[in-house]
Amino acid sequence: MTFTERYVHTGQIALNVAEWPAPSPDSQVMMLIHGYGSNWHTWGRVVDKLSTEFHLFALDLRAMGRSGRLGQSSERQTWADDITAALPMLGDKPAILAGHSFGGWVAAAVASQHPELVSGVILVDPYSGSHSEVGKQERQQRHEERMERANLIRTAQTPDDLIPMVTARYAGASEGSIGYITRMYFEMDPALEEVRMDPSKDVDMFEDMFRAIQCPTLLIQGNVEKGGIMSDEEAARVIGLIANSRLLSWPKVGHSPHIARNHDFIRAAKRFAAE
Repeated sequence: MTFTERYVHTGQIALNVAEWPAPSPDSQVMMLIHGYGSNWHTWGRVVDKLSTEFHLFALDLRAMGRSGRLGQSSERQTWADDITAALPMLGDKPAILAGHSFGGWVAAAVASQHPELVSGVILVDPYSGSHSEVGKQERQQRHEERMERANLIRTAQTPDDLIPMVTARYAGASEGSIGYITRMYFEMDPALEEVRMDPSKDVDMFEDMFRAIQCPTLLIQGNVEKGGIMSDEEAARVIGLIANSRLLSWPKVGHSPHIARNHDFIRAAKRFAAE
């Protein structure tokens, strides 16, 4: 189905939003929120089928894709505030928010803080703070490497300039994947690589956020051994915090269940919306 792409200005930032027309006047609204360093195209394998069921939106988060840059005063809450401001500008119905990785945290934050805007949440291997496997990976990554990567992104004249960096970082990736990741980095604000957020300082905030979610919630978990960021223990903990929630665990995939099992994701999203 054909989509349109436009900017929505919240008063604070211009967000790039893709929209597919509603299949019917009573179609449910769904917004897709990508993960850290990516853009809305990461949902490319599911948007065609989802758009036949939902009034579908997918956007580029601040500092990623074609949306506005980071801003000196940006903090984690800023991304949730952007979504909160954009939703009423896109329609007058509560939306199902589907968020992957960092986008899962964004979706959870909006649902907990503004229940009037959200009818349901799908958390796809979401970032959950200091308990997340990505937190361990971040602590193991040298700050100098991030600074070097930020400089390469800042000085790149074309996406091709970043191919050596991406190829070295993602050894064994296919040519198509290298091309996609290269374009993703080229569109990303390099300031993202220079900002470090300490997840150990907001354990209570994350727990309070999950407890505050009252709408139906579906958590889709990948496998840590295959690159997922949510262990079995962490998935059980988060499900225990969200009152109206259930878990789908897909042990044969890693951090991107919506890509690796796109058909299953589509079926799960439709089933969740119909419940």
